[in-house]
Amino acid sequence: MKRTWIVSAIIAMSALLIAGGLTPAMALEAKVSGQINQMVLWADDGDQDDYFIADNDSSSTRIRFTGEEAFGAVKVGIQFEIEAQRNPSNRLTMNQNSEGSYDGSSQGFEWNDRWLNIYFDTNFGKFEIGKGDAAANNTAEVDLSGTSVITYSDMTTTAGSFAWKNEDGSVFGTNISGTHYNFDGILSRSERVRYNTPTFAGFQAAASVSNGDGWDSSLWYAADIYGKLAAAIGYTKPQSRAEGTDYQLAGSVSWLMPFGLNLTASYGMREYEASDRDSADGWYGKVGYKTGIHAVSVEYGLTQDYYNEGYDGTVWGAAYVINPWKPVELYAAYRNYSLSVDAAGFDDPDDIQVAMLGTRVKF
Repeated sequence: MKRTWIVSAIIAMSALLIAGGLTPAMALEAKVSGQINQMVLWADDGDQDDYFIADNDSSSTRIRFTGEEAFGAVKVGIQFEIEAQRNPSNRLTMNQNSEGSYDGSSQGFEWNDRWLNIYFDTNFGKFEIGKGDAAANNTAEVDLSGTSVITYSDMTTTAGSFAWKNEDGSVFGTNISGTHYNFDGILSRSERVRYNTPTFAGFQAAASVSNGDGWDSSLWYAADIYGKLAAAIGYTKPQSRAEGTDYQLAGSVSWLMPFGLNLTASYGMREYEASDRDSADGWYGKVGYKTGIHAVSVEYGLTQDYYNEGYDGTVWGAAYVINPWKPVELYAAYRNYSLSVDAAGFDDPDDIQVAMLGTRVKF
């Protein structure tokens, strides 16, 4: 089925290009853009506390090259984006030294490819090939609050590697990333063939097939309904890309009202193939307010049975973002993570607190 889908997509794309009335051009118009996002983070795991200067993984430092040219009825485009990080916030640990070494392994400056994509945008939809968003990626992360630069449904980007500690200071056995998750499209950005339908009455559907037999689909919606409303839902069948996972489902909705109040909600779940474990799920909610260059929000998230059955992780927090100039944002946020364990012989570990102050500058 997957091979048939790919062949059909390639044949359809070729036919549309031929029918598009191609016109010659010397080269695609291209531009360079990107951002740098740095912050100071303070963390307390109940046993130790420390501060770190880090790259904010909620919206990491990156550079991109994009280009697009119209050839009759067909637009051809490219996207090439590289993440450039040192000390990413999702990998900080209390054992880190001042030179960016994590638990004895070197984790200095890194280049990571995010996009290497070609697309053909036609009257019959958009066809993409290369590395980029799989169809269900970001379906759990729709957010119109204006504070997603520092807090959104992915609760692990700012503190994911901090380990849970027992009352005596010993390590509990896992970290925040092991117990908190928003169940966004598990294929993330991957090598894939993707098709996006044209938009009909605010709705757009997408489907993609990735290396490793994984496939996913999604439905998106955006409209001006007493302000702005945006929503998405995605289904992922990872196959060999995620051993032990049968499928994953996630969706989110965000509503920004004309006077600035905004509401955001997200839900996701994963069904496991293992006979001794059924599923895990998570909820996330945010209430915010935007006025002029200011945005504030409060959040709460719950992840159930992700690490194992009987392990429930929660997070609550608040964020403030000011956007004094179009390319510049300044932000401050606080998050409190907790873990409740319903398993014989285990007590709940200490809460983990993080406070963050930083800036994102786009170019």
